[in-house]
Amino acid sequence: MSSSQPPSSPAHHDAISRLLNRPVNSATVAQSTKESAQPRNLRREQLNNLLVVRCAAEWFAIPAECVVHVSRVSKVHMVPHRSALGFRGVTPLSGAVIPVVDLTALLGLTQPNQALPRNARMVTVGTAQAPWAFEADEVPGVYALPQSAIKPLPMVVEAAPRRVSSGLVHTPHGMASVIDPQRLFAMFARVLE
Repeated sequence: MSSSQPPSSPAHHDAISRLLNRPVNSATVAQSTKESAQPRNLRREQLNNLLVVRCAAEWFAIPAECVVHVSRVSKVHMVPHRSALGFRGVTPLSGAVIPVVDLTALLGLTQPNQALPRNARMVTVGTAQAPWAFEADEVPGVYALPQSAIKPLPMVVEAAPRRVSSGLVHTPHGMASVIDPQRLFAMFARVLE
């Protein structure tokens, strides 16, 4: 049988007939029956929906269930007598006044003194009853990534005092720190103390 013959050729037909009509011994039938009777593991690995954002030069992946809203950047109003590091002020979003933090300052990321890019977004996280907002330079979207894709943090990062990450994940935009929502919200709350 030549590989240049089309699949509908008589030679292919004869080869398929020989395969299907071959004698099968009882050991092969017993083994095939045993394998077919085994339960199949059809359960898929759990996927994590992560909103990927860039603040300064760093990429972060925030669990989507913690994201309340993503919108265009709105004006942030300063609050008198509130000048804590990382607190930017408040902004009206969806009919509510929401505190705005500077995530880059809170995490000690270096940011050149420049205006936010045109595609910057205001990311609101938390709950509808207790939202927080921060400005992100870029928000490419939500990605569904398997739990096995989240890798442990390096020891140096694990011991960092301002750590809000629980792991690292490779995204289409590069490596991103997976945000631990409880650590993030605790850091935000300390800004208002």
